[in-house]
Amino acid sequence: MDLQSENDASFWLGSYDSYLRDIVGAAAATRIRYTRVVRVFIQHCSASDSGWTGLTMQQIADFIHGEAASKERCGRRLPAVAVRSFLRFLAWRGLVPGGLDRAIPRTRLARHASIPRRLSSDEIDRLIKAVSSGKAQRRDRAMLLLLIRLGLRCSEVVELELDDIDWQAGLLRICIGKSHRERILPLPQDAGMALADYIQHDRPSGLGRAVFIGVNTPPSPLRDPSAITCMVKRTLTRAGIPKGRLSGAHMLRHTVASRLVNSGATLQEVADLLGHQCLQTTAIYAKLDFSTLARVAMPWVGGVR
Repeated sequence: MDLQSENDASFWLGSYDSYLRDIVGAAAATRIRYTRVVRVFIQHCSASDSGWTGLTMQQIADFIHGEAASKERCGRRLPAVAVRSFLRFLAWRGLVPGGLDRAIPRTRLARHASIPRRLSSDEIDRLIKAVSSGKAQRRDRAMLLLLIRLGLRCSEVVELELDDIDWQAGLLRICIGKSHRERILPLPQDAGMALADYIQHDRPSGLGRAVFIGVNTPPSPLRDPSAITCMVKRTLTRAGIPKGRLSGAHMLRHTVASRLVNSGATLQEVADLLGHQCLQTTAIYAKLDFSTLARVAMPWVGGVR
């Protein structure tokens, strides 16, 4: 199989995406992240005349090493994970030997090596006030409040449908996604009011049951979770909040979890809200911030220097 043509790259990406969706059951956000890496991997392997049968571990190792070197923190793990998944797909298609994916070593990262980046109460207020005043103002404000109050994933926001909102009970249903389980969450008053304001005044009708619609022409439901990440980053810039290494919607998820833990919520309660399958994932939020730690720190025996 010749890997050099654009058509072949599109074919393999389409087939791989279908495999992730239908066979693996991967969430939409995971499929987007993996296919971005695999697209570059296919280009990296395109010089081979023998197609996938001529794929060598040296090619794989060189690609992963080069991609990981340009990433930071947990992002360094993605190239190896995505390529490992793609090799499983190729083995499933019978194009490479089974078990080739297991030859890729795992990327070792220090677990819980840093305090999770989170926003202060003042920064949250500034962020909400900094929502763009354009034609997407009501929509962006509603999405932002869902992220800030409930710590939703971007993929969960774009997949939200009108039938998932129980206005009478004040509840929000989060469908099966990355966590592979459905969650019923309380709908905070300000987020509910923002949702109702957007749906009543700005949301176009006749475009299906998706809650959030793009402002493009013609309008269509939002499908790409990265659009929400970009919106959050723009709002952070307008609010004058430094982004740091971790910015965008995931920082708001950290903010929700850290505030809950620091106010006395259990890890199980936080895991239920965020949709974590494993408490080890939630354990990162058990770490205190520096101001809290300073209040319980023992004095240094050598005195002040």
